[in-house]
Amino acid sequence: MILLLSLLLALPMARPQAAPQQAPVQPGAEAQAVAAIMQFSGEVLVRHGQVWLRVDKVPRNLVTGDTVTTDRGRAEVHFLSDDSTLVLDIGTHLTVSETQMHMGWLRHVQILLGDVWFHMQHSLNRKTELATPTAVGGLRGTQGLIHVENQEQSDFTLVEGQLEITGVSSRGGGPAGPSPVSLDAGQTMRAKRDQPFQVTKAVRLPSRPAVNVSPEQLPTPRANWRELVSKDQRPPAVSQVTAVSSRAAATGKAPTLAKPAQATKPAKNSRQRKPPALR
Repeated sequence: MILLLSLLLALPMARPQAAPQQAPVQPGAEAQAVAAIMQFSGEVLVRHGQVWLRVDKVPRNLVTGDTVTTDRGRAEVHFLSDDSTLVLDIGTHLTVSETQMHMGWLRHVQILLGDVWFHMQHSLNRKTELATPTAVGGLRGTQGLIHVENQEQSDFTLVEGQLEITGVSSRGGGPAGPSPVSLDAGQTMRAKRDQPFQVTKAVRLPSRPAVNVSPEQLPTPRANWRELVSKDQRPPAVSQVTAVSSRAAATGKAPTLAKPAQATKPAKNSRQRKPPALR
């Protein structure tokens, strides 16, 4: 017995294994660019955090949570991961974000007001949501237009692909209605707050708004369009906002991609176009 106890005491004691350490978070990862304004015309503003800046050169990086507003202007936004494209028409206000989920990435575009033409690429590990105050559309490889009239009404029109749309309830912002509605190419749908969706054949398919035009040729946005945006999101007047390049010079930080270029020069013989909004 004494010999057995001696042998047991001589054996090495089992030590509890330490919990696996998580990979350290890379500095500045939260500020990684997810998209960029690649072309613009007229007056375009960007809000990063609580600071508004006026775009005067491109490309201009956008990180998750950044807001883009077009006053009397248009802007072309490209997502850096797959070159999916948004074109913001005059009087448009939206926020972009991309977050990593368990099974991939979620791209979320919150359109609060205005007209947005979109051409999104198909990706197995990336889900795209196009959200308005009254509905959320989940899509894959789709082209079309979203028009947000106000906080109570928005319209979705598809040129190609398919869009699965769920209503947003006024009670807490949750889903409204028993199930999503599928919108196919050539169809348009009106989403009014807490009302059934109205799906019809599109009378006219939207086309991509021309960004390569002179600012003087752009239509004038609605006179009260800023008042239709909630106070916490409402953009300031353009005259009150510092240009991006001036801000970068003052802080020593360049918020743009390498080699920014001047805004695209207007094409010759360009004709004035009305925004492709659905009314």
